Amino acid sequence: MTVGSAPGPLAKGRPAPKVLLIDLDDTLYRAHQVADIVRQRIQEYMVQKLGICKDEVATKTTEFYLAYGTTLAGLVANGYHIDYDDWHEFVHQGALDYDTLLQPDPSLRDILCSIDIPKYILTNANRMHAECVLARLGLIDCFQGLFYFENVMELAASHGFDVSHGVLCKPNPRIYQLVAEQLGVGLSDVIFFDDSARNLASAHALGTTTVLVGNDKLSPGVDLAIPTLHDLPTAMPELLDQPGLVHEHHTSHGRTHEHHSASLALFAVPVAVAGAPAESRTSSGGIAVHVPAS
Repeated sequence: MTVGSAPGPLAKGRPAPKVLLIDLDDTLYRAHQVADIVRQRIQEYMVQKLGICKDEVATKTTEFYLAYGTTLAGLVANGYHIDYDDWHEFVHQGALDYDTLLQPDPSLRDILCSIDIPKYILTNANRMHAECVLARLGLIDCFQGLFYFENVMELAASHGFDVSHGVLCKPNPRIYQLVAEQLGVGLSDVIFFDDSARNLASAHALGTTTVLVGNDKLSPGVDLAIPTLHDLPTAMPELLDQPGLVHEHHTSHGRTHEHHSASLALFAVPVAVAGAPAESRTSSGGIAVHVPAS
């Protein structure tokens, strides 16, 4: 694990965080098959449904990802008309066998439950994919809310973003500003975890503390680098208010031990302003954030 020579993210003099914002794919979990399947399906969609030459899709996928944050955002920005529900069904739900590709992670559940700070998912993927992943990992009730493609786009539209001709996604700085505003916190009150140094750098430039997950090399815009979120108790012990809940990460016959989770039911409610009493929890923009049932 690499933390560099600089003081850690929660070093003396830095305000205590009010929110943890955590990416989903390749951050909360890592399964190379999932990424490979999604990449293949994106290219198949471009050929089958958009009529792009098969020999061009690999290049275009990379170009759009680098220029716009996601291939989907690049396609839309370049004039392709895409049914978003159809795209996500083809790329995610219609292609991924979540039960086979993912396993419950009780060790990470222990860690997340030991952190008494509001935790939110921020993903460029859609709602159903996020729910399926979190449910399979056994982590869905560890989070106070989820920001995903649909409600981020709704939030963007409510603040004047032209969603008919563009997709708002990481690493666009606007997404972090809108999410922080929706949560009623400043960007300096947030610790953001992501596997993409580029996504982190754009948030860091706004004052957010950033943690790179899955890579042990620090880079500009990254405050801390850790191999996995399982390293949080060692790398950021000050986050854990209940360290006694954290157990060793162990497997049996290649499978992580099962852990009984609470209800996986989800419902949409207005966003809670951090620190506000329950009766005053309202959303300034009227955008619902998916929140796990307790």
